[in-house]
Amino acid sequence: MKIKFSLIISLLLFLTSSIGVSIADDNAFGSLVTPKDETTSATYAPSPETVDKTLHPLLQNAVRSNTLMAIMISPSIKMGLIRTTSGDEYFVRVGDLLGNSEGKITNITSSGIEVTEEEEVISLIVRNRSVVNDENAE
Repeated sequence: MKIKFSLIISLLLFLTSSIGVSIADDNAFGSLVTPKDETTSATYAPSPETVDKTLHPLLQNAVRSNTLMAIMISPSIKMGLIRTTSGDEYFVRVGDLLGNSEGKITNITSSGIEVTEEEEVISLIVRNRSVVNDENAE
């Protein structure tokens, strides 16, 4: 019985080492972020301007290049859900920075958010439909 068990373990170890699979690859405490495949990145095409990848994704592109997906307003807090051009989504609040021109979120209403950059107020309205549906509707 011990010999069979030893042979099975040896065989499993040999197979995993020869295929290049490691038991340590399945980390239960690893990152929840999965790499984007080519189909996802093609849906959200980056802007043609040069993007500084060292900045936070909310600060890499112009304010209008982001999509406001949702607004959540309660008596104690106002939040918005922003989707960047890369497809990542982030929760934002009043006072957070947005855009590559030092824009700051100054107000969140039931219809959208207002971002002030260089004495100009830019409004993003909530997109209740997906970008694909909006392109088909036009």
